[in-house]
Amino acid sequence: MPLNWSFGKRHWMSLLGTAALLSVSVAMVSPSVVFAMAAEETGTGASAASAYTAPKEPLQVSELPASPYVAGQMTDQFRQKASSVAGYIQSRNRALASDEIDGISQAIVQYSDRYGVDYRLLTSIIAIESSFRRDAVSSSGAIGMGQLKPDTARWLGVLNPYDPVDNIAGTARFLAWLVRRYNGNLEYALSAYYQGPGSVDRNGVTPVCMPYLEKVNRALGPLM
Repeated sequence: MPLNWSFGKRHWMSLLGTAALLSVSVAMVSPSVVFAMAAEETGTGASAASAYTAPKEPLQVSELPASPYVAGQMTDQFRQKASSVAGYIQSRNRALASDEIDGISQAIVQYSDRYGVDYRLLTSIIAIESSFRRDAVSSSGAIGMGQLKPDTARWLGVLNPYDPVDNIAGTARFLAWLVRRYNGNLEYALSAYYQGPGSVDRNGVTPVCMPYLEKVNRALGPLM
């Protein structure tokens, strides 16, 4: 079922599966908020991945939560997650070949595990940003599946933002960094992905962010 943004800390802990990220209580959006204005376009380049002015130094893995990771580890749980993501990708982008879908789905599961973010959340963000198109480029120059701006991609250690695996890895790193920055508060982290950490630091979650949160909410629905 889709996320209920008014749920409390226990719900977010279940979603992320990373209790260490959620040591601070989560602020909630009012249940009365209606997300009727949500747009359907993908790859708009309005996300913080494109809006954020990255620091000069690359993001270090040590800045993110540590979690066990073996590249390409194919456990039963991994296969189950990857199969779920693959079916979802196929429903969102029927132009992709089966081998492309398999590579994308496996990268999503691998890097969500690596950086401690829920694979469904990572999948839904990529879906609304680019519809899983490796060559998606926004009017502001944001590139690839997670719509990373070149400066942000370099900060995240992404060598080739047009490469699906490299871009997915960077998108997962950025999402994990944002979740940690906002102490597990998904509304703040996703708003910062959309509008930029600077804006969220100054103004919190504003009405401008609400359509984006609802797009994530709807994209998550089939994966829950």
